[in-house]
Amino acid sequence: MIVDSIKNYQKYVGVNLKFEKAFAFIEKAVKENLEVGRYEIEGDDIRGSISEYVTKDEKDCKYEGHRKYIDIQYVISGVEVIGVCDISKMTPKAEYDEQKDYLPFENCEKQSIAVIEEGEYGIFFPHDIHKPGMSFKGEAAPVKKIVVKVKV
Repeated sequence: MIVDSIKNYQKYVGVNLKFEKAFAFIEKAVKENLEVGRYEIEGDDIRGSISEYVTKDEKDCKYEGHRKYIDIQYVISGVEVIGVCDISKMTPKAEYDEQKDYLPFENCEKQSIAVIEEGEYGIFFPHDIHKPGMSFKGEAAPVKKIVVKVKV
């Protein structure tokens, strides 16, 4: 997991060759105030989505993991808490959905917390099982967020 400000994204583009295009999409989406929806960036290798929602209590959020994609989750507005656990310490809750690249998890014994606010992002790798959408300090609040999926 990496958490940082968008102004520092250049420090991480060497981690994956596709990160440069992923961050370029984030900058474009913010600058042009793109609408909520899905966006193809580079075929199946990089795709993005913009969503708006209200954060929830931790008990109402779910752990998720991905095998084929790295998530870059950028908060356009608001603040969100994301719980993170290493996959080796987790139990799958259901079968892996290959079509959606989605695997739900449960039973995290040692959770790390990432607080991501406007202008910041988190990068979650396949071993980073994450629980997005949690409220900061227990207060539900609106969030607008970009998620860019980068193929491993």
